[in-house]
Amino acid sequence: MKLKKMIGLLLILSVSQIAFAGAGKARLEKLLRDTKSVKANFSQTVISKSRDRASHAQGVLYIKRPKYFRWDYKVPYKQNIIADGTRVWVYEPDIEQVSTMMQKAALKGTPAVALMGGEKLDKQFKVKELKRRHGLDWVQLTPRDKDPQFTKILLALDKKGLKLMEMVDQKGLTSRFHFTNIVHGAKFSKDLFKFTPPEGYDLFSSE
Repeated sequence: MKLKKMIGLLLILSVSQIAFAGAGKARLEKLLRDTKSVKANFSQTVISKSRDRASHAQGVLYIKRPKYFRWDYKVPYKQNIIADGTRVWVYEPDIEQVSTMMQKAALKGTPAVALMGGEKLDKQFKVKELKRRHGLDWVQLTPRDKDPQFTKILLALDKKGLKLMEMVDQKGLTSRFHFTNIVHGAKFSKDLFKFTPPEGYDLFSSE
């Protein structure tokens, strides 16, 4: 996956984890305004268009609005994605590689650029509430952008917050996330969102 597309996905997920902590459009918008930080465990499954192949990952995410987030992948291999307010860094110690791009560029062209800034949800998405099933409230988001990275986003919520998210990209790949142990208003160390590339690592920059 290209760096910008991967970062775009993570930014959308980061904002959504904050925004969709309760059912109902009015509550979503209120939480978008009011929530400042989130910590949660996640499991991720990426499914091929033909539905015959899948990959799996697990980790922990940390979000501090409006500028910072961190995704720590722990399974199947270690990877860290860190937004420090200026740049986004992708750190892959197993292959001694670091990729980076300006955070503003990473946000450009994704719905997250408005969501991170607190704009109305309706400006970026067509919002449709679906029927309740499996004990969860479902919401469908369709990007208004003419050339979106993702054609459809499905969210499943219970009273405690976002439980599942499913996103389909233009090539038909489905990214499915399950969130657990969600903590709103979490306190973080300032160093959590800082990153300095280790000496000797390959460094790739996408601007």
